[in-house]
Amino acid sequence: MTDDAPASGRADPTPGGPGGRAADPSAAKTVPTGPDERPHRRRRLWIAIAAGVFGTLVLVGCVGAAGLTVVLGRTADEVERVTHGRDRVQTACLELETRLNRLSPPGAAPTPQRRATAIRDENAAVRPFLVELDELRQRHDGGDLDDLDDDDLDDRSGWEQGWLRLVDARVAYADALDRQAASGDPAFFIAPRTGEGRPVVDRLVEGPPSCAGTVRRLAAPDL
Repeated sequence: MTDDAPASGRADPTPGGPGGRAADPSAAKTVPTGPDERPHRRRRLWIAIAAGVFGTLVLVGCVGAAGLTVVLGRTADEVERVTHGRDRVQTACLELETRLNRLSPPGAAPTPQRRATAIRDENAAVRPFLVELDELRQRHDGGDLDDLDDDDLDDRSGWEQGWLRLVDARVAYADALDRQAASGDPAFFIAPRTGEGRPVVDRLVEGPPSCAGTVRRLAAPDL
């Protein structure tokens, strides 16, 4: 036997030799991965948030614009309502003055009884004016009536209530004149006053200028 023969059962140390294993080429390779998606995901999230905020601001702006339009419309309607009411009151005063000018003043009556009749004729001329004021109040279209409210003249408009008190005082005076004609008891006109003692006439002349002359005439039934 020769010493050159390989020993039986010894593995060949040479890679790929009869007794060795071939190296796995895949073991040395690294599995490639794609680009990191997290920055893109965050970017999309911020874009979505920004779009949501912008949409909300647009919606709020639209709602605010619509609300402003409604408020401006109501304000314009209110101004028109008050202006229309004021114009109607002034016109009603001028119409009342025209009706009174067609009548003979009570002061020109020769007897107490005829003076009482003249006062009642004037009161009848005032009634359409009072109806006009009441209709304006009921429709909340008072204009100057609302501007002339006063707590010392009951719970209605101070200006409107003042007219009613003036007419009531004239009715009482006409009744007193009838008693004077029948029994000789002297009759006196008692000018109405507010709850605080202020003359109602002073309150009424603070109203529309077109009513001031008529107020003074009705407050002096002896003239």
